[in-house]
Amino acid sequence: MCAEFAVHGVVPGRVAAPGTVEETAAVMAAAHAAGAVVVPWGGGTQQLIGGPPERVDLVVRTGRLNRVLIHEPDDLTISVEGGMTLGELRRYLAPHGQMLPINPPLADTATIGGLLATAMDGPRRLGYGTMRDLLIGIGVVDVGGRVSKAGGMVVKNVSGFDMMKLYHGSYGTLALITSANFKLLPVPRAMAALLCRFATRDDAFNMLDALHASQLTPSAAEYLNSAALRQIGAEGTHAVYVLAEGLPQAVKRHVDNLALMARAHGGQIENVGGDSTLDERITDLPQTLGVAPDAAVVKIVTLPAELAAALATLEALAEQPAITARALDGVAYARLAATNAEQLHRLAARQPGLQWIATPIAGAPRWGALPEGAVMMRRIKAEFDPQEQLNRGRFAV
Repeated sequence: MCAEFAVHGVVPGRVAAPGTVEETAAVMAAAHAAGAVVVPWGGGTQQLIGGPPERVDLVVRTGRLNRVLIHEPDDLTISVEGGMTLGELRRYLAPHGQMLPINPPLADTATIGGLLATAMDGPRRLGYGTMRDLLIGIGVVDVGGRVSKAGGMVVKNVSGFDMMKLYHGSYGTLALITSANFKLLPVPRAMAALLCRFATRDDAFNMLDALHASQLTPSAAEYLNSAALRQIGAEGTHAVYVLAEGLPQAVKRHVDNLALMARAHGGQIENVGGDSTLDERITDLPQTLGVAPDAAVVKIVTLPAELAAALATLEALAEQPAITARALDGVAYARLAATNAEQLHRLAARQPGLQWIATPIAGAPRWGALPEGAVMMRRIKAEFDPQEQLNRGRFAV
């Protein structure tokens, strides 16, 4: 059983699956007393992100922490346990006509706690932001087994330090996330999905520039290159996938204006709202669970105005990468073939904006340049986990 939870090939000595916060705290306290190196495990969808651990003594699974704790439909707020998958949360909220408006990859497998810990996003971040923007409270168990909370169930909670945002993107190095509180939104009354195909990348980004300068407010504007289009079963060399949601009149205005905008930049537009699986296929393109032994997934973050140039550099350095980009946010993901670690080291050295590389290839780089504030991040890690027992060696600092 332990082999199922290997991290970069490192098999844990033990696996625990606590069913309550109290059990989780007891497990963490016992591991701390024994000096064990602990790896939190939600759905296991993003364990390839980060460096290989030098050892794993204990994997703590959160899958049994999957309950809705509080739901206030009239206040549009909810509190759920960290092991609940996003798919489970969506199914719970559907009868209430409400949603947590995020769409990261592999929603039926990825857990709320894991998505927070890895700061994973989706195409809808353009319209709704990331989980960090929707988070209003959090519950964690630290390395010593202490239970703590930050934030609450009130949307405008401004008292004290905003400690809950500290765990977003911490990759399980500060604490194990046991619960999270979010503000919700009503499900939109209408939706339209448009695929705009272009002959060149410049045409596609010129259309995106026009969209950015307009008064339109789409939920998503995703750029895809030819390799990404092939992976989702679509034709074309370059495309922009646009999602419009809201009142029917507003959605119709988006459709009409986007059609004019696409044609003005040499594009052909197709309403693909009837293909219920296309959005899911596009959303799942950056997933890191099923990375082949000779492949990698790369995340690039840059200024939106510099994204097209960064993607051109990537296509020059890598052979036929499948690129999907939240173009107006300056965030891109690329799936590419990589036969050896040296190839990825060259990519990391020359690719602007590279943030992380997920790959099974031994010796490959995992992170790009250290972020601003790296010294402060190390000090925070030393305060929260002085013995480096949580996800040792996984994060950039």
